[in-house]
Amino acid sequence: MTSRLPIAALILVQLIFGFNYAASKVILEQYPPLLWGGIRMIIAAILMFACAFMVVPKSQRRIDREFLFRTFLYAFFGIALCQGFFLLGLRYTTTTNCAILNTLTPIFTLMFAVLFKREKWTVLRGLGFFIAVLGVLVLRRVEDFSLASGTFKGDIFTMLSCTSLALFFILSRDFLKKNSPFWATAWMFFFGAILLMIAGASDYAHVVPEHLDSRMWIAMTYSVVAATMITYFLNSWTLTKVNSSSVALFIYLQPVIAVLNAWFSKDEVPSGRTLLAMICIFTGVSLGVIKRG
Repeated sequence: MTSRLPIAALILVQLIFGFNYAASKVILEQYPPLLWGGIRMIIAAILMFACAFMVVPKSQRRIDREFLFRTFLYAFFGIALCQGFFLLGLRYTTTTNCAILNTLTPIFTLMFAVLFKREKWTVLRGLGFFIAVLGVLVLRRVEDFSLASGTFKGDIFTMLSCTSLALFFILSRDFLKKNSPFWATAWMFFFGAILLMIAGASDYAHVVPEHLDSRMWIAMTYSVVAATMITYFLNSWTLTKVNSSSVALFIYLQPVIAVLNAWFSKDEVPSGRTLLAMICIFTGVSLGVIKRG
């Protein structure tokens, strides 16, 4: 049973993230990306601390210089950079592009794992990386490459988000195994909120809509509770149970969910080229991350 719980948790994370693309698109129609990112994290931090004080024993609520430094560092990579680039990317690219490019996170995770000598590099993994990159080139129409491309900026931001999340997976794993994931995640939300609010300082003049319709309330609630609190906690918890590459591997479920959701809700019909790119990226991720046996 214990071995199945992390797998179930990882599948749930990807299901939640898969639908978060559409929810975030709704919110970004009225809020600047970094401003919303800061607001989202502040609300999540308050709720997470409230939960942590209820469920985490006092003996496990560690607060010292090393703990605060590390939670700040992991918040910088896993929240501030990851969420900031993700929201900026989602604003300037399509839901489908964003979902497919996010499948590069497992490959980046594996690269950093090898660089930091956490895992070994093999020919099979190298082949997986090549095929995944090929998929990105297919998606990006490499033969028509142009800096003026409508989604180019958003795609770059999305890949930077993948890079920062991969670093978070690698750097935070040992720390989370020694501390309460609930307590550590609450502090990461706190520092992440501060960093995002500083980054989005220029957006403070943005006028908050006087009236938020039910569609916006549902999207915001989903983004804060499901796509922030639940997913970050489950990722932190699963990192204490399985290795970083295995956590990242499950990200390849996201595009299937997001593309289908975009297809039915926003009429973003996936083209043959998009499907080919998905196949390449899925194949590359599988070869690059799945271990023999």
